[in-house]
Amino acid sequence: MNTRVFVISFGTLPAVQEWLKETCGNFTVLLDRERTIYNTYGLERSKLRSKSPRTLWLYFTRWLQGQKFHDSHGDDTSQLGGDFIIDRNGKLRFIYPSHDPADRPSVEKLLAVLKQIKP
Repeated sequence: MNTRVFVISFGTLPAVQEWLKETCGNFTVLLDRERTIYNTYGLERSKLRSKSPRTLWLYFTRWLQGQKFHDSHGDDTSQLGGDFIIDRNGKLRFIYPSHDPADRPSVEKLLAVLKQIKP
């Protein structure tokens, strides 16, 4: 499977550098401070859903497990993300806008879509 992963963030460069250092430093990160890409793909902002019981439960269970939380550096934590797979011809193969911060597709689902794309 010949793939590249891009992380798109609206965060500040220092915040993104810290996050990369602590998590997945091998990915290419594109900064989108004006949220042009977020808007193009219809990704929403929601203060209510970003603080939903499901999201708070996720953070609570991670806290119980001793996981470290990342400082938002003052960035807007109500911006919701998403997962997208785009083939080498620019065709969207998978679209998953997150309903809340805890809403993500499984790795198995993402890999299944990638395996269907012919090189």
